[in-house]
Amino acid sequence: MYLIKRGPKHEWHKAPYHPVIICNKKAIAEFEAGDTGDHSWVWERQSVRMDGSGFLLVRWNGFDIDYGNVVHDIGDMPDGTKCDFVHPHTGKEPWNLLNGAIWWDDKKIPEDLASAEVIYPPDDFSQSQIMFEIKNTIGLFERPLFWPKAAEIKE
Repeated sequence: MYLIKRGPKHEWHKAPYHPVIICNKKAIAEFEAGDTGDHSWVWERQSVRMDGSGFLLVRWNGFDIDYGNVVHDIGDMPDGTKCDFVHPHTGKEPWNLLNGAIWWDDKKIPEDLASAEVIYPPDDFSQSQIMFEIKNTIGLFERPLFWPKAAEIKE
């Protein structure tokens, strides 16, 4: 599972902008995180969660972090961010980003994320994009029954 905190919205970006998304597929996470210049942050977490499991920072401000074969403490980033697992009890990013994050998947939101107020995509464009990325289809798609009907987003 990947939590992506996107960088600032580009002025040319006209689609609905969701600053935080959560997805289950690595290829989608890599695409949605963009390139180094997009300044996104990415945390990775086991899809099957256990008590005390945390998110591991794998991209910091657009730069990928390579921990090698074994995760070690590689120190602090220039802004003081620790390269390590972030556990729920800390209340730090990414845990404080869950409320209002968009679930970028066609499956149901896991209970722990739903209780943290992660939401389904509220707009037609995002829902279509999710289905395109996951199902690799263009045009009409079958909306999962548990998704809310898309609402207009006003900027």
